[in-house]
Amino acid sequence: MQVAQILFNFGVILGAGLVSQLVARLLRIPEMIVLIAAGALIGPSVLGIASNPLGGMGAQLLFNIGVAMILFHGGIGISLRVISRTAVGLGLLVLPGVALTAFIVALVVAPVFGVGFPIALMVGAVLAATDPAILIPLFERLNLRPKISQTVIAESAFNDPVGTVLTLAVAGAVESGHFTLSGPALDFAKELVLGALIGVVAGLLLSYLVASTTRAGIWDEAPGVAILVVVALAYFSNEQVGGSGYLAAFVMGLIVGNMEEFKLGHNEEHRRLLDGFVSQVAEIATLLIFVTLGLNLPFGTLEKYFLGGLAVMAVFIFVARPVTVLACLLPDRRGKWTPKEMLFLSWCRETGVIPTAVAGLLLAQGVQGAGIAVSMVALAVFSTLLLQATTAGFLARRLGLTENPGSAPG
Repeated sequence: MQVAQILFNFGVILGAGLVSQLVARLLRIPEMIVLIAAGALIGPSVLGIASNPLGGMGAQLLFNIGVAMILFHGGIGISLRVISRTAVGLGLLVLPGVALTAFIVALVVAPVFGVGFPIALMVGAVLAATDPAILIPLFERLNLRPKISQTVIAESAFNDPVGTVLTLAVAGAVESGHFTLSGPALDFAKELVLGALIGVVAGLLLSYLVASTTRAGIWDEAPGVAILVVVALAYFSNEQVGGSGYLAAFVMGLIVGNMEEFKLGHNEEHRRLLDGFVSQVAEIATLLIFVTLGLNLPFGTLEKYFLGGLAVMAVFIFVARPVTVLACLLPDRRGKWTPKEMLFLSWCRETGVIPTAVAGLLLAQGVQGAGIAVSMVALAVFSTLLLQATTAGFLARRLGLTENPGSAPG
């Protein structure tokens, strides 16, 4: 009965997602906004047609495999040569940048909600990671310069484990009453190293199996099965040994998308087949994920913290992100970041799947302040979608950061 209910819910969710796509095109508004609104409409708080609780098996499977496929898709579209030129700025955004964003947000959360600084820092840490599930499909349509789009997509992939580990470390401090860096630092290093290692190995193996120029390229004409199997195995093997499955999926895509750098050729027709399959799977995952987010909007707690949340969002969007971008990109001399590029990156920080899942975990564990965290994530999802996703294309065009579809990467 449970399996039948899960299948029914997924069918309703997918149907709502397909209808939302049509509505978004007709109204010419960002698809993600309509998807979340549709989820809220059919969810338990309104019509009660479908449910997919964050702690349930269906949502966990969706967030695990779905987000992994979106990250794999994002990795395929990134050039190692492009992001190597921005490696310093990228590294700063991923590591100290996440902590800086969390700290700035905490400075306003503490007085606004009257909580201690550890709880405020936990809320800031939940919000600190950007979201690949929004950025990857959004950037595909904007046709941004590769330097900008690929740096931000890579940031969103790498800062997921950073934000998650920082959040859980601070949550542990909130529960125990004392904060220690030794345990969290070790956890972070383990997640990063194992995730990257398994991603590289699985990515090289998959590249070898789908390459047109190798005798072992048995899946060169049907890469779909290989991709699904290897991504799933790599993700769950990471989870079993304690690595970051999301990071592994992104690194795998990065390797497959740059297989020529490893002397592995790929027939152009087979490349189009692979890109088409991955794009379709990522699109379906996006539909399911954002409708599920809508299903789980915490209307009760959101109403309670709404007014204070607006002040937090103002600092989050207009202060924390710009300060973080400037602090992390100004030292990057090799990246040669222009004021226009830094302005766009300052406006580009959508919130979505990973913060929602982490906040839901805190709420399920009964961590003090989790209600505030869940409410702020929900508000951040809507705020960043309504303010930033709707205006990103306009801003990019005004700043001259878009290019013709046929132009070379740069």
